[in-house]
Amino acid sequence: MPFLDKKFVSEFVKAAANYGKAAYQYYQSTQEVTRQKSNLENLQRWLKKPETKRVSSDARRMLRGDISQTRERLRAETAYSKMLSKRVTRLEHAIESKTRRLIIKSRPGL
Repeated sequence: MPFLDKKFVSEFVKAAANYGKAAYQYYQSTQEVTRQKSNLENLQRWLKKPETKRVSSDARRMLRGDISQTRERLRAETAYSKMLSKRVTRLEHAIESKTRRLIIKSRPGL
């Protein structure tokens, strides 16, 4: 069996580690998007409740401010999640191509 190029194997390991890190970050980001959507729905539901209409206008203004901030966080987290999704896809392709090259290099007769 021929020896594998250590540099190439090192690149493969690095790509796999980067993929794992990006995949975990993407998972966390999608969980945060889900939480922010839920928070936004709850805040909007509170704003529509009859009990909320009886509180002071300052309290309703604070609630609207919270809704606005939550929308901003949701928008930012969604953009971050999309960027991570693209990174994960790119790293998946890199690992696939490196795997093919590693197999070809380890079996030159094929």
